[in-house]
Amino acid sequence: MQPINEKMKLKTKFLIYISVIHAIFLIVTLVIYRYNKGLFIFCEAALILSLLLIIGFYNTIFRSFRLLHAGIESINDKDFSMKFLPPGEPEIDRLVVVYNKMIDQLRLERVKTTEKNFFLEKLIEASPTATIILGKNNKIQTLNPAALTLFNIDEISNLPESITDLPSPWNKELVGLNETDALIIQLNGINQFKCYKSYFIDRGVKQSFFIIEELTKELLKAERQSYEKIIRMISHEVNNSVGAVNSIIDSTILFMENQKNTENDDYIQVLNIARERNKNLNLFTNRFAQIVHIPPPIISKCDLKEVVNQVLILFRPEFEKKGIRIKTQYHSDQTLISFDYQQLELVLINIIKNAVEAIQLDGEITMVFTTRPSSFIVENNGEPIPESVQKRLFEPFFTTKKGGQGIGLTLIREILANHGYNFSLKTRSDGITEFRIVFN
Repeated sequence: MQPINEKMKLKTKFLIYISVIHAIFLIVTLVIYRYNKGLFIFCEAALILSLLLIIGFYNTIFRSFRLLHAGIESINDKDFSMKFLPPGEPEIDRLVVVYNKMIDQLRLERVKTTEKNFFLEKLIEASPTATIILGKNNKIQTLNPAALTLFNIDEISNLPESITDLPSPWNKELVGLNETDALIIQLNGINQFKCYKSYFIDRGVKQSFFIIEELTKELLKAERQSYEKIIRMISHEVNNSVGAVNSIIDSTILFMENQKNTENDDYIQVLNIARERNKNLNLFTNRFAQIVHIPPPIISKCDLKEVVNQVLILFRPEFEKKGIRIKTQYHSDQTLISFDYQQLELVLINIIKNAVEAIQLDGEITMVFTTRPSSFIVENNGEPIPESVQKRLFEPFFTTKKGGQGIGLTLIREILANHGYNFSLKTRSDGITEFRIVFN
C-alpha cells in the first residue's frame, strides 16, 4: 500500500499548489479589471489557457501513476498475464514497454519453474530410490512411494512427523547422519542400504533431504561372481585329483587282493579308508558346487500347505526326539503360491532344519501363512541369534555351528533371490526367532 499513499500525497500537493497559484492569478486579474479592461481580458484568457494546460498535464502525469499502480498490484498478486498498451506519450510508452518485457520474462520464468518442479515431483515419485524431504523444523514433509514401501507405511495420512518416528533402525541411524555424509545400513543380515543426506534451497529456504539406495542386488551379484569362480576352480581340481588318486588306490587294492597274502590286509584296509576320505571330499566339494549350479526356477502354482505337510513328515523323528511341538496357522484356505516346486522343498527343509537345531529340548515351532501381504513365517523359541551374528547370517559359508559348512542359508538366499522374493531372519525383542518370506 506504500505506493498508493505516496501517489495520493503527491496528487494532493500538486492540486494544492495549482489551486493556490491560480487563486492568486485570479485575484490579480480582478484587480487589473479596475484599471485596464483590455489587459483584464488578456489575463482571463491566459488563466483559462493555463487551466486547460494544467488539466492535460495532470492527466498525462497521473496516467503513468495509474499504470504503475496497476502493474504493482498485478505483480503483488503474482498475476503475470496483465500487459498494457502504449498510450502514445513517449515517456509513458517507454515505461509500458519495459513493464511488458518484465512481465513476459517473469511469466516465462514461472512457467519454467513450474515445469521443473512438476518434473522433479514425478521423478521423485517414480524413483526406485527412497527419498525423504524435510520441511520446517526438520519435520518430514514428503516420502516418495519407494520410501513408504521401505518403511511399511500404508497411507500418506500415517506419515511420521520426524525422523525419530521412523521404524527402527532407521530412526537411530538417520538422525545422526550429517549433511553431505553417507552411511551404510544393513538389515536382517542381507539387505544393505546406502544413505545420503544433503540439502537444497527452495525460495530462499534451506531444506534437507535423505536418499536411501538399496545395494543388496549389486552386492549379491558381485559376491556370487566371486565365490562361483572359486568354487568352480576348487571343484575342478578336487574332482580331477580325487578321480586319479582313487583309480590308483583301486588298482593297488586289486593287486594286493590277487596276491592272497594276509600281510596285505592292513594295507588294504588303510587304502579303503583313504578311498572313503576321497569320496567324502568329493561330496563336500559337490555340496558347494550345488550353490553355483542352482538351475533357473520353473515357476508353477504350488500348494504351500501341502508342501509344508510333506516336509514335516521328514522331520517327525527329530520332533519326537527333542519334544518339539509344531503349530501351523493358515489365515486363508487359498495357499497357492508361485514357486519352483523342488526348490520350495529345499527352502522349507533348510529353514525347518535350522529351527530344529536352534532348539535343545521341549521347544515349539510355529508356521504362519498370511495373505496381506502374502507371506510365510517360521518361528521358533530356541536359542536366539546373537547380535554379533545377525549381520553375517547370509554371508556365503558363514556358520557358528560345530562342523557346519554355512551352505543352508546361502542356498536359501540364492533360491529366494532367483524368485524375486524378499526374506529376513532375525530374533525379535520377545526372544522368538523368525524366518519370514514375503511372496508379494
